[in-house]
Amino acid sequence: MKPALTLLTALLLAPLAALHAADKPAKPNPDQFAGVDPDDGTAPRPEKTVPPRLIPNPNSTEDYARAQRTCSGVPSLAVSRGGRLWAAWFSGTTPGEIIERCPHAYVVVSTSGDGGKTWKEVLAIDPDGAGPLKAYDPHPWIDPDGKLWVFFTLPFPLHKHAWAITAEDGDQESPVWSPPRPVFEGVLLNRPTVLANGDWLFPTYARRPQNMGAILSHVSRDQGRTFAVRGRIEASWDLSPSEPMAVERKDGSLWMLVRTTKGIGESVSNDGGTTWSPLKVPAIQHTSSRFYIGRLQSGNLLLVKHLRIDEDPLSAGKGKQRRELTAFLSKDDGKTWTGGLVIDERVGCSYPDIQQTPDGTLYMIWDFMRSRDQDILMTTFREEDVLAANDEAAARVKANRKLVSKGGAL
Repeated sequence: MKPALTLLTALLLAPLAALHAADKPAKPNPDQFAGVDPDDGTAPRPEKTVPPRLIPNPNSTEDYARAQRTCSGVPSLAVSRGGRLWAAWFSGTTPGEIIERCPHAYVVVSTSGDGGKTWKEVLAIDPDGAGPLKAYDPHPWIDPDGKLWVFFTLPFPLHKHAWAITAEDGDQESPVWSPPRPVFEGVLLNRPTVLANGDWLFPTYARRPQNMGAILSHVSRDQGRTFAVRGRIEASWDLSPSEPMAVERKDGSLWMLVRTTKGIGESVSNDGGTTWSPLKVPAIQHTSSRFYIGRLQSGNLLLVKHLRIDEDPLSAGKGKQRRELTAFLSKDDGKTWTGGLVIDERVGCSYPDIQQTPDGTLYMIWDFMRSRDQDILMTTFREEDVLAANDEAAARVKANRKLVSKGGAL
């Protein structure tokens, strides 16, 4: 009789168990929501500077092959003078960890010579292989002289530190890379700004004692041979100020936009970045995630963010979700915005980066579901598509979508 009683008991209790299970909120997918600091002080730090290794053709190796990756994301994009595309992101190999917490993470550099139809991973950057140190938050950039830079972040004995490698010929699939070198303090996740006077402005972010954060304005006046801190913005770390981007306005002032937990914050400098106004939050409604802002050839500003321009994620009932990457234009240096072209409507899309080529084409890269799909995606569109912001333009953007990389076994 015991087996029969056991079966009867299970049948009677099953509906009750199902009811209680329904009451429990589902565990959220971390890819859908705002992320965390990749180096919040819990990650190991070296006792001294550790130069990273450059691993060519990573997919030909056992340790860096795409099939071994458990999470991939945080991409950026650059286009060489000859039209070669360069993409960089970082990947992890620790099962069950989101990319920001993965201790075994490294930078991947990939390139395309056919407008993004096909891609080849040509380089991995890693300080210690299977060790606990990691390389993360990369950004490729073509400087005004045509040199290709790849910036990335490494742990440092005292602070996070941005490093760089360079290649003289970014039009080549496998250029000759310089030795890695540290360039300045902080995390450089976004594109630097070339100012009207020729200075190169590199905004980074760093954490300070007493629960403070700092946005640092590094400047090079000698084509990247040396860098110096020109100014800084300080704000409470409760806001998690990070991932700054700067544009030079038509009146000569610098407008710094900063990711925070309460939307996009802003600060203005009227002296070339030496002094900055206190961080105003929020200047633009946004979830806590990376955005993009940049000057187009037309003189207009392009902004890509989550949701509509004035849509508060909390009041919209979407919390901290990363969804609906949308492009806007401003003809008055950010006072007002028009357009509203949805690039990717899905939950889990994030981290846009864009470069415009001389023919007016806008190349955009972003990630989708870093710990599940591990998709690195790109598309192309034009300024008139953003202004139109209609179904036809959205369909073109979707039709132009290409897969740059998909981590894990295919």
